Amino acid sequence: MPDDDRTTGRQPQPGERPSDAAHRRAYPAAAPRSGYGYRTAGRRGAAVPPELLEDRTRRMSEFLMPAAVILAGVLIVIAFGLIITRAVRDDDTNAIPPVQPPALGDVPLNPPDQFPIPLPSASDSPSPSPSGTTTKPPERKENPSPAFAGSVSVARTGITAVVDLSNEGTRDWVHWGEQSTFSLERKAEGDFAILEGAPTAPRFRHGFSSQRFSWRGGSPVSNSDGTPTGIRTCGKGNGFTISAPASTSTRTLKIYVGALAGRGRLTAKLSTGGPAGGGSFEQRGNNLDTVAFVVTYRAPKDGKINVSWVTEDSFSSDCGGVALEAATLR
Repeated sequence: MPDDDRTTGRQPQPGERPSDAAHRRAYPAAAPRSGYGYRTAGRRGAAVPPELLEDRTRRMSEFLMPAAVILAGVLIVIAFGLIITRAVRDDDTNAIPPVQPPALGDVPLNPPDQFPIPLPSASDSPSPSPSGTTTKPPERKENPSPAFAGSVSVARTGITAVVDLSNEGTRDWVHWGEQSTFSLERKAEGDFAILEGAPTAPRFRHGFSSQRFSWRGGSPVSNSDGTPTGIRTCGKGNGFTISAPASTSTRTLKIYVGALAGRGRLTAKLSTGGPAGGGSFEQRGNNLDTVAFVVTYRAPKDGKINVSWVTEDSFSSDCGGVALEAATLR
């Protein structure tokens, strides 16, 4: 056997004898490493083929790629769903509004201290006896007072010997019969407040009054120191009518009248309706007797007071009836 290191292919190391190097067992040369970066020897030193490594990598890719695609699709669907939901909420005008706070700011929507109200049990206990207190009945409302319909009152009074029409008739005054049967003397500035209605027949002028009527500032007769004249009629149903303004203020109309062998009836009514007033006066003899009627009235609104003085009964076939001398308004 050769004694150099070529038999074994190993050179002696420094300090080592050639015989020792020859007797050592030669180890096979290390296999070159693979260029893939993996270990080429298995547990027993066997090398892993590159084909197996490539197959393992391919299998993992086959699982990971579909999973990534499915996950991306799910995320896209969810994103579209959120976008559509947001758009529908923004466009829904009929959406239920959120709960608003109560009208009183101090009252919470959900009061924290709420307890269930206990319900009465269905026991057989007797019902409590009624208490001794009595319920006060509701107060009865009185009917509202009716609207004012007006007022009329008539009073009969005597006549003084001389009647000053200018002093008594502050609003207006009228005298009948100074000049003729149909003559009428009145206050020049009375604005024709007192008016006579259509005369009835028969109609006569008389001068039988026991009083004297005087005036100043009249028309068409400006002054009179006192006259006993007037007008009269005879026969049942005949008489005179006069009128004067009425308002919500109280006014007084005074009428100087007479009767001769007859009975007269005076009636006063408001043109606005409502109550009426009246009175009567009679003289059974053939001499003229006089009297004054005072009519006090007030209307619910502007209107007139209408007064009639009519022969209610005649006691003589020789022209028994009623007479009219003057009237004043204040």
